[in-house]
Amino acid sequence: MIRRLAIITSWLLAGHALWLAIFWGLLQVPESSVWMLALSAGLALALIVVAGSLLAGASAAWDLGRPPAPALLSGVRCLPAALAAALLFGAIWWLTGMAFDWHTGIAGQIDAWVIARTGRSNTRWIHFAIFWATMFVRWTAGLTLSLTLLGAMVAVGARALKSGTWLRSAAVPARWLAITFWFVLLVAIPWHLVDWRPAKLSLAAEPWFVGLKLAAIAVAMAVGWALVLRLGHRATEKT
Repeated sequence: MIRRLAIITSWLLAGHALWLAIFWGLLQVPESSVWMLALSAGLALALIVVAGSLLAGASAAWDLGRPPAPALLSGVRCLPAALAAALLFGAIWWLTGMAFDWHTGIAGQIDAWVIARTGRSNTRWIHFAIFWATMFVRWTAGLTLSLTLLGAMVAVGARALKSGTWLRSAAVPARWLAITFWFVLLVAIPWHLVDWRPAKLSLAAEPWFVGLKLAAIAVAMAVGWALVLRLGHRATEKT
């Protein structure tokens, strides 16, 4: 388990370093001709292929019946699984965004209705609850459904789409609670610490601090993604 986690974490770190290098190259391309536009399109396609292959390969590597290296390299073959999972998460993101915009548009009407019915002007808790319910659906349900679909398609191919077993697996409360826990602890919190620095930090020490901090954040986020991918893959073990 620990050895495989270390291998998958290293794969994610190296792959994201490659992804960032391609992205930096894309930013440097001057779109001054048709050839430069074609190069930009090629680099953008490469970003999609690398990101999808990374996630699919990392998910496949959690199959304990396969050696890690061949499973990781199978990510290119399993690229459609990553694309399907990304489309599902994108659809959930779009729907929750629409729901949040709808709530924002009628927030005043909700306040007026509550005040008229109860006589109380404190309605902040209602909007607070709606906001976090939307975020719950977007991140907890969205990630769980998407990662479970990814694991199912990596394990059995496109025929997983015809079966509802992956949906039933994603509905297990322990699974989405575990995915939420590891995502918040090792991905969301480290990401919000990117801009943090101690109040008293000398100019000489700042480059070292920033370098070590970013390296620690990168490792933590890679471990976090490896663990949530494992949970998504494990959902296929009982299907």
